[in-house]
Amino acid sequence: MVATRLFTWMQDREFYHGLQAEAVSMLPRAHGTQQWIDVGCGPGLVARLAAARGYHALGIDINPQMVAAAQQTAKREGSTASFRVGSLEEVSNATADVISAASLLAVLDDPMAGLIDLWRGIRPGGTLLVIEPTAEMTVKRAQQLLGNELSTTRNFGLYLWANARQGHAIDPTIYSRVGATRIDYAPLLYGLVGAWFLRKR
Repeated sequence: MVATRLFTWMQDREFYHGLQAEAVSMLPRAHGTQQWIDVGCGPGLVARLAAARGYHALGIDINPQMVAAAQQTAKREGSTASFRVGSLEEVSNATADVISAASLLAVLDDPMAGLIDLWRGIRPGGTLLVIEPTAEMTVKRAQQLLGNELSTTRNFGLYLWANARQGHAIDPTIYSRVGATRIDYAPLLYGLVGAWFLRKR
């Protein structure tokens, strides 16, 4: 319950909502019946952003409380995104145009195995979007930003996030190991977070 409340609170923070929205906006709007699956969706922010861009968006999470919170928020906001309890492994059997994972790989025991499961679920011509804090996500950098570019009052959650991560980040070289046709990278939140777009031929 504590984790659900924390992440629900975080998704409404200006810095967090902003970086997720920026990453989602880098993919084209959907046309027709394109499907987007957000894995480890938490309270559902990325799935709702994807739905707003025309995708048939589904968020899955292993935590039923997270899924319930995501469903409540989507209903309140009138979002077409749907949510259900599900595991990372089952995504490998999906055929989605876009699969996203935000702050997921770093908490897995085997990030490479998780990345492979995500990649397998992408249909040809699709994209895997990975959003992860970089090694720049440290308390010192967060304090610098909160003292300069960002408002402390509206973005205090950044300090909490940086304190939890302490510079621990996924080695970005793993993204080149799944056989992507092309990999694009975009720094988010002054480089504290990165968005990797892995394209499948």
